[in-house]
Amino acid sequence: MTGTAWMRGAARLLGAVAAMLAMLASPAARAEWWEATTSHFVVYSESSQRDAEKFAVLLERFDNALRTLQGMPVPGPEIGVANRVKVYRTGDTDNIAVFARAPGSGIAGFYIPRAGNPVAFVPARERIATSKGIEQGPRLDIKTVLLHEYTHHFMLSNFSTAYPHWYTEGIAELYSTIRFMDDGSFHVGDVPQARGAALDYLPDVPLSRLFDTKATLSGMQQYQSYTFGWLLSHYLNFAPERKGQLVAYLKALNSGEDSLTAARRIFGDLEALQKEVRRYKRGPFLGYDVKPGDYVEPKVAIRRLTSAEEALIRHHMRSQRGVDRKEARDVARDMGGKDAVYSDSLPAQLWVGEAQIDARNWDAAEAAADRALKIDPESSAAYLLKAQVFMGRGKTDKKAYAEARPYYIKARHLDQLDPRPAIGYYMSFRQAGEPIPAPAITALEQVYPEASFDPQYRLLMTRQLLDDGKGDLARTVIAPIAFRGHEGENENLPLEVVKAIDDGNLDDARAKMAQIFKKAEDEGEK
Repeated sequence: MTGTAWMRGAARLLGAVAAMLAMLASPAARAEWWEATTSHFVVYSESSQRDAEKFAVLLERFDNALRTLQGMPVPGPEIGVANRVKVYRTGDTDNIAVFARAPGSGIAGFYIPRAGNPVAFVPARERIATSKGIEQGPRLDIKTVLLHEYTHHFMLSNFSTAYPHWYTEGIAELYSTIRFMDDGSFHVGDVPQARGAALDYLPDVPLSRLFDTKATLSGMQQYQSYTFGWLLSHYLNFAPERKGQLVAYLKALNSGEDSLTAARRIFGDLEALQKEVRRYKRGPFLGYDVKPGDYVEPKVAIRRLTSAEEALIRHHMRSQRGVDRKEARDVARDMGGKDAVYSDSLPAQLWVGEAQIDARNWDAAEAAADRALKIDPESSAAYLLKAQVFMGRGKTDKKAYAEARPYYIKARHLDQLDPRPAIGYYMSFRQAGEPIPAPAITALEQVYPEASFDPQYRLLMTRQLLDDGKGDLARTVIAPIAFRGHEGENENLPLEVVKAIDDGNLDDARAKMAQIFKKAEDEGEK
């Protein structure tokens, strides 16, 4: 599964929502909450202090491992508080599946890539079937779901390479099974156990179809593309006789060459490759150990949540999860007045204010923002909240967009690494229907390193670059989210944009971008 499938389109079943509310309000779930912060993560964990700290260390070690494998500095440059992935750990896999609006699906976690606020939800424990029934207990295997999704986050954050769907998912599966040793080393190449049955019993996806982005895969082939994508990625990365071919294929794809044409040119006889991969899945699977030089255990800052935070965390999670209009009103109602009750708590003001923004209660949101600014006049998040109040009012009074801008400017001044003030400042002109000044466009471009993991930001950048006539740059920005799958089942408008750019037809590319934003606007009004 992939979090970049954005959960908006998931079915909103009334029973699922009711179950979610029951889970969040359950007295049995009233355990202590801990916040564990590392260089790249903030973990909110309903668990023991030791468990929260251990999980945060594991995540940070994973980021370090990815950097080591890519030849990048460890631990890397400072990314800022806003860009750390916020991981919410609570309940078990059943609870998370309900929270994902997919009860009974077995979903063990999901990730939402939002610039300035990337979030993930995973269980604190997993339901384990035993001979005596169902019991609960800690299972670190839960981590593989999050590591899979974080690989997507990491690759989009650091590279502009476009990968085909099978490789995007295959490499995420490959890295999600990285095994860490006590001496600081790690092993790459373990088999994802959850894919074992599919690997053994389901048929392979024909490579002539997997490499053909114009082909429509059946439902079974789509499902199997994850498992077979892992197998093919594993083989092409580790098999000595195929060394260098995968890199050559990806370079060809990014230069605009047709996927199937490039595959036949670089890999040769695809039937022969298919037979090699079939033999390879019988094992043994190759792999290797990596020992980073000068390994240092990741540092973790740990604290227990305040009483105000513990009182609001479950409502805040619902808000962070994403809400439709009805859910937004429900969350705002449940959090209403809590900012006044916890008038000395900055998180309470910010969390309540965000919920009121979602519910379009602009006056209540502004009251929370003003309290936040009184508590901390140097809080970038508080200025950002105040700006969002005026952006909301701008939907009915366009003059309000101009009132948002000073708050965005102040927020950006206070936190240069948070991309949201720059994006908001830019959007204040776009949504007002005013000419966009050069400083606003420059600000939007400047936050690319901090926002590139967010597909929505990439779409904004692509549209602006196309408006400026910079087709080649626009292609590099949109391509990584365009090569997401095969044509046929669902229209892939980002890929149509890429094709129009390749054909030198920027007017058509702009028209396709307009369709993308119109569709998103229509969905946002539901």
